[in-house]
Amino acid sequence: MSEVRKFDAEVSKILQLVIHSLYTNTDIFLRELISNASDACDKLRYLSIANPELCQSDEKLSIEVRCDKDSNVLIIKDNGIGMDENDMITNLGTIAGSGTQKFLESLKTEDIKKNVTLIGQFGVGFYSAFMVAEEVEVYSTKAGQNKTYLWRSKGDGEYTIHEVVDNQVQLSRGTEIHLKLKPSEVEYLEKYKLQHIVKTYSDHISFPIYIVDAENNSEIANSVSALWMRPKSEITEEAYNEFYHHIAHMPDKPWLTLHNKVEGFVEYTSLLFIPTMKPFDLFHPDRQSRIKLYIKRVFITEHEVALIPPYLRFLRGIIDSEDLPLNISRETLQHNQVVSKIKKSIVKKVLSSLKTKATEEPEDYKKFWLNFGEVMKEGLCEGALEEKEELLELCRFYTTHSGDQIISIDQYIDRMKDGQNQIFFLTGDRIDNLRHSPQLEGFIKRDIEVILLPDHVDDFWNNVVNQYKNKELCSISRSNIDLDAIVKLEAQADVTEDINQAHSVELTKYIKDALGDKIKDVRISTKLIDSPACIAIPEGGMNIRMERYLIEQKQLHHKAPKILEINPHHGVLKKIAHIASTEPTSQLGKELAELVFDQACLIAGEPMSDPYEFTKRINNLLLGGHL
Repeated sequence: MSEVRKFDAEVSKILQLVIHSLYTNTDIFLRELISNASDACDKLRYLSIANPELCQSDEKLSIEVRCDKDSNVLIIKDNGIGMDENDMITNLGTIAGSGTQKFLESLKTEDIKKNVTLIGQFGVGFYSAFMVAEEVEVYSTKAGQNKTYLWRSKGDGEYTIHEVVDNQVQLSRGTEIHLKLKPSEVEYLEKYKLQHIVKTYSDHISFPIYIVDAENNSEIANSVSALWMRPKSEITEEAYNEFYHHIAHMPDKPWLTLHNKVEGFVEYTSLLFIPTMKPFDLFHPDRQSRIKLYIKRVFITEHEVALIPPYLRFLRGIIDSEDLPLNISRETLQHNQVVSKIKKSIVKKVLSSLKTKATEEPEDYKKFWLNFGEVMKEGLCEGALEEKEELLELCRFYTTHSGDQIISIDQYIDRMKDGQNQIFFLTGDRIDNLRHSPQLEGFIKRDIEVILLPDHVDDFWNNVVNQYKNKELCSISRSNIDLDAIVKLEAQADVTEDINQAHSVELTKYIKDALGDKIKDVRISTKLIDSPACIAIPEGGMNIRMERYLIEQKQLHHKAPKILEINPHHGVLKKIAHIASTEPTSQLGKELAELVFDQACLIAGEPMSDPYEFTKRINNLLLGGHL
């Protein structure tokens, strides 16, 4: 005699969530039921160690998915631990001790999807069956017993349980779930569909999963063994490469393979690969990682996996843990201390492995850096100070002294001049343009090395990272750099006239008056040797490329005036100085000052205020006319 029972209040509410709001992909119902079946087999395997009699009737543990097209029924069967009547009431009719009632009561209907990700994992996967089934039957016999019980529900708030008698389904051990599919869900009776779902989500379940079609043909659908769970000593390079191709969908071989098992307060296994080639989506705006998340060898998701920071998104592979907290749908991670600890551990492992590679195989590391260095530098804009120090140590740079080679920042420090307390760098659009910047002339003349930064991310991180190992990072576009304090140049032999302090003051005042509010100030430069002038950033100012970016993003309304640094030894400046002292009201001197300023802006990437007037002055000069 069947006894009609009401679902526990929490289950009734969760059923509505599951059926109407929770899952974004109905395929997940099969993953959840197979996962439950795997758990049942795992539990039996564990209990049979102490009580071998539990497995006597059937020692080979497995899972079966069977299609019954005539009855429109999908069957999921396992020979695991099974359930008796009390187990069914506890596991299928209530959610004991879940502590979700108060939370569910606080949910507003319109906020369900927004808030549901905050619910902790408490085993609601079984109820996903009602997304595709209009009725669910669960037959089960507990290991060591001989009674089979039937649990039946249409997901409408009630269920029945009774002992199976007569010619109904009888099981020697385990559980058999019958899903009477909705007419709209009959695709789940197709063998190819079931194979695809098993391969996608449950390929590495440690028990064989058989798919049995309508003709009673049985075929194993999963790999059974999870590669990452095997000892590293048993795995060949070929096996790693094959798995990399499977998981990353890339034709190359991995540049580096990181297989790591962590035990202790937080336990997880990771099998991560760094590609040899640059993935096509490396600079996709969403900056998503492509790491697959598994819980006890069951695939959960590869989207929004917060275990990998965006600057390591080139990694491919898997992370498997029993400790990770999922949301109620088991589709995404919750953010908590466990996630943070695993993330920190993985980042530490990856960075230490890269450091070893950089030390032991510098030429091979160069290949990695040229592929992924620009992404790695994004990490300098994020994370803790300690992590930024580790990242800077891994960074490699072109410099004025390195040619085609790249060096570490520690190598740069080792080569610094006596009396040099700053790490000098220059940002720009292309490495070739940087090498020809007028800003470098005084540094090169004094043999002071400068780091060259051509990537867009360089404009961001050097505003966040101000020092490394007590050495200040300093852009050479700053206006307050006194190179003579580091290396004093001998007087130039070709300087025929003495440019004293009074002349310098007169010249800078004349040019400043000529340019007006286009500039903040005019100063004599120690950086220039062959060029007449350059644009410098005032103390505390923003570099030109960053300023231009913010203006384009409508976060700044206008550019700030810069400082014009001049080289009074240059012929053009000498001519301006002569005009300033002999014909101070002449238009020619002011036009020359404008031309020098526009040239400096052009080289620095600073937008000119009036390109038309600049070209007009150039054309007049080419025609031999007066400016």
